[in-house]
Amino acid sequence: MPDEDYEYFEIKIPCETDEVDICEAFLLTQGACSVTYRDAQDVAILEPAPGEMPLWKDIEVTAMFTRDHDEEKILKATQAQFSQREIICEKLQNQVWERTWLEHFKPMQFGKNTWIIPSVFEAVDNNAINIYLDPGLAFGTGTHATTALCLEWIDANNLQGMNVIDFGCGSGILAIAALKHGARKVYCTDIDPQAIESTLSNTENNHVLVGIEVVASEAVSVVKDLDIVMANILAAPLMSLADTFHGMLKPHGELIMSGILVEQTDELVENFSQSYVDFQIKITEDWVSVFCRKK
Repeated sequence: MPDEDYEYFEIKIPCETDEVDICEAFLLTQGACSVTYRDAQDVAILEPAPGEMPLWKDIEVTAMFTRDHDEEKILKATQAQFSQREIICEKLQNQVWERTWLEHFKPMQFGKNTWIIPSVFEAVDNNAINIYLDPGLAFGTGTHATTALCLEWIDANNLQGMNVIDFGCGSGILAIAALKHGARKVYCTDIDPQAIESTLSNTENNHVLVGIEVVASEAVSVVKDLDIVMANILAAPLMSLADTFHGMLKPHGELIMSGILVEQTDELVENFSQSYVDFQIKITEDWVSVFCRKK
């Protein structure tokens, strides 16, 4: 494929956790339009809190540049800055994206009656709850165990007429699922403005936009008397949010959390047990969902 048939190129730098900030800052100064982190197993970081460091010791930092940047100049500068590292530079061909995600993202079923359907596919079961969603920049397509655990919980529970918040809404997938399962209203909040844009787009595409209300992350404390809080983020920010969730929920309101590693479960449950009861734990792969009720 000729060089003209690309719009982006990417530069990859292997590094350790304590070098990530340096790598990211350098790549951004070179004009990168995005910087992402992955570990050796190619598992994406899941919505870290502001300032939070990645989870892994050995990390691959990848920066994406538009083709109007000087690829050779940026590569040489990066090699000079990180001379002890094996730097990889690759063009990203225009036609790769759709073919790549279609290889990995097909209709998926969650629980008995919930399906995530890429827009290029027909519904498997027209009588099921079908959510139409394509991979995007915001986290949440159902392919990761943390999202799957939350979708299975929604599928198995009665949300009819409930007021809900999707805390860390990402793509909006949980908000859409909740509304399609009968929730009356879903508040959506996220620290990433791009996630809010994605949520608005996806809820509109699924014809449930009227049922959501976006709440700025710094203003979530004004949301009260909720029936359900859904929070698919990470254990570290969850640990700091026990009181925030408690203030949002009505008495005996329900809390479903995910993004928790198995080894983090006991500490999280102990932290929440001051104000919550009826804990239920579900494990998929190395990830956990925790359900509980407000005392």
